[in-house]
Amino acid sequence: MVRSVSTLPRPDDPRWLWKTLNSRARFSVPAALGITTMMVTNASAPVIVGRAIDTAIATQDLASLTRYIALLAIVMAIGAVGGWFGRSWLSKAVLTVGHDLRMAVTARILDPRGIGGATRYTPGELLSIASTDVKRVSEAVFLMVFPVGHLLTIAYVAYVVGSIHLPLGIAILAGGPLVVFGTIAAGKPLQKRSGERQKALADAAATATDVVEGLRIIKGLGAVDVVSGRYKEASIRARLATIRANASHARLDATTESLGTLYIIAATIAAAIFAARGVISVGDLITILGVTQFVITPMTFLGKHIAARLAPAQASARRITRLLQEPSLIDAPLPAPQFPPGLTVIDRTPPADLAQVDRTEVLVAPHAAHLFEGTVLGNVADDADAARAALVVAAGRDILAAAEREVGENGAGLSGGQRQRVALARAIAVDPDVLILQDPTTAVDSVTEQAIAANVAQARAGKTTVVYSSSPAWKAVAE
Repeated sequence: MVRSVSTLPRPDDPRWLWKTLNSRARFSVPAALGITTMMVTNASAPVIVGRAIDTAIATQDLASLTRYIALLAIVMAIGAVGGWFGRSWLSKAVLTVGHDLRMAVTARILDPRGIGGATRYTPGELLSIASTDVKRVSEAVFLMVFPVGHLLTIAYVAYVVGSIHLPLGIAILAGGPLVVFGTIAAGKPLQKRSGERQKALADAAATATDVVEGLRIIKGLGAVDVVSGRYKEASIRARLATIRANASHARLDATTESLGTLYIIAATIAAAIFAARGVISVGDLITILGVTQFVITPMTFLGKHIAARLAPAQASARRITRLLQEPSLIDAPLPAPQFPPGLTVIDRTPPADLAQVDRTEVLVAPHAAHLFEGTVLGNVADDADAARAALVVAAGRDILAAAEREVGENGAGLSGGQRQRVALARAIAVDPDVLILQDPTTAVDSVTEQAIAANVAQARAGKTTVVYSSSPAWKAVAE
């Protein structure tokens, strides 16, 4: 299996965002070349048509017209191929950078040393960073590709128009940056609004996650109305923040379209005046109108891409790097406790620092284990045979009858006893040298508990197994 080697910069790098966007240059550089080829060839179409009008149609030269048509077909075919390859490489760059970011964020979230610092991250906020923020940053890889094509296309059009009429070429070369900078200036408020939106959405997601996880308890306490009110407030804040961000985006679009329209009107009027005075030919007029119509897209999209993608990416980048730079909750994992081989039962509450034990030496299976969406076997082990064997040890023959069924979110499709046995089977399937279990059979009946205890003692014979439990069934098989 080929593994992707991350090329991300250090999270404390002041140019982290730009280095991250360019971290997969072997994909983004060919993508920029392909996109530039597509744009330049598309901009060449009005040039070829204008030349055909002046040199072939005006002189009624059918052979020359045929050559121009063939040239136009070849140029457009080259552009189509370049665009296809450019977008293909761009997709690879975006997906690979997104994968690198998700792996980095996930590794930080799952670090056994925990997340310290002053900020206390809720599950919903961590999910938002690992999904939405990562997506916004990875999508900003567009800035490493399309702006290159836009700038080169603007320069090419300025050269074409300048070869026909120098003042018009200079005007295009000067007008392009004005449109771009005007668009970027209009997009500045979007950066602040995007950060506020991401924070509000993360808070709403965190509240929703807490409600779903504790729904039974909330109903039991009769606190549905109170919790519903809290979620409603968080949802309203998220909605208002999203409306403000969308309003900023709408103002950006309006500014972009207005600047583009004014630019086209000015260029059209100037070219028409020069044509009427005989300064340029009809073919030159068609060329100028055609390339002007085309170049407005690179001009407006250049500014829009920079403003619309960079502002959210900057806000998301700050959230990602803040998480990656958070100090660990503990400096180093605690050494594994020493126990003799065989089954040891401890009749007391597990120590508070048990979760800080070095996981490279021991597997700690908590009492409240989490099941993932997927099948029963998929939750136990990748190897179906190993998963079935572990379920047998966990007295889960009844579960094996429907081993391919979906367990639902957090095992909601299973009973409490079934969830506990699937989690126990998952720990057994790993077959670690040292296994620590915390009250692993509290949700099963006494007969099943005795069977599980006997099975675990037999299956783990010769290896160290520690069970924190006051159950007589476990004490009966302890060594």
